[in-house]
Amino acid sequence: MRIDLCCIGSRFNMYRNAIALLYHALVDAGHDVTVSQNQIGNAALTIIVPPMAFRVPALVEELRRRQQPYAVLGIETFDGFSHAQSPDASDELDSFRAFFESASAVLCLFKQDVERYRTVTPRPLWLRYGVHPALEEIANLPNRPVDVFFFGDVEPYPERRRILQELRSAGLVIDVLEGSSQAPHELIRNARIARAKINLNLAHADHVSPQRVVYLANNRLCCVSNTVPDSDGYLAAAYPVLDTDNLVDACRAIAADGSWRRLGAEAHERVRSWTMVETVSAAVDRALAL
Repeated sequence: MRIDLCCIGSRFNMYRNAIALLYHALVDAGHDVTVSQNQIGNAALTIIVPPMAFRVPALVEELRRRQQPYAVLGIETFDGFSHAQSPDASDELDSFRAFFESASAVLCLFKQDVERYRTVTPRPLWLRYGVHPALEEIANLPNRPVDVFFFGDVEPYPERRRILQELRSAGLVIDVLEGSSQAPHELIRNARIARAKINLNLAHADHVSPQRVVYLANNRLCCVSNTVPDSDGYLAAAYPVLDTDNLVDACRAIAADGSWRRLGAEAHERVRSWTMVETVSAAVDRALAL
């Protein structure tokens, strides 16, 4: 089947891990897959990334005109919508409902979103983020001069700033690549990930980003994370620390004793059964049957 993965907007690099994961999984499942940006093709099924695409009126109109099946990848949580708490007060509600009511399915990466989406569509499905050999792409360097690497927005989040400063004050070598919203090419990011003993996940909301933690485990890399609600089980891909005050001590110990290699290998073992080919194939079949 011809499937197009279509990213709407200017943040392709931000969603690149998920798009690449779906691409390779769907190809291995035997589908004819294309990847596009800001342009709807002539596929049997279009999977649109991200769900905020509903804010592009021309896209909504084009989908309505074509009457072609499309699914939406719920890569951002439902609570991230401005009208999630008070939808009746939102001037976006009509386009929001039209976009999701017409979708063949909403493929939710977070279980917590399934019931939330039922308010606008009867077709939400949980799609657990998984692993694929093609995403094992980060160099396994024998020598890593950086103790801790963090990629993400820092300035808007005081807790992130505090933790990173405490890590520096503890004498650790810290590398920070800011600006996940306008993310660089993955090679720029991955070259810096590869130089670090520990990769840091600092969740700023009540969910865990599988694009980071599962991707790192896919690459046998040690990811130290703060602990947040995780109904999806994604923290199995990381080394979670219950108290952020203990996070600095954990990073210092892991960097010093060399256990980061073992912890990365153990994380990979915990997620290796999350094979994305079977998961996404089942989701596509269910989406088209709904």
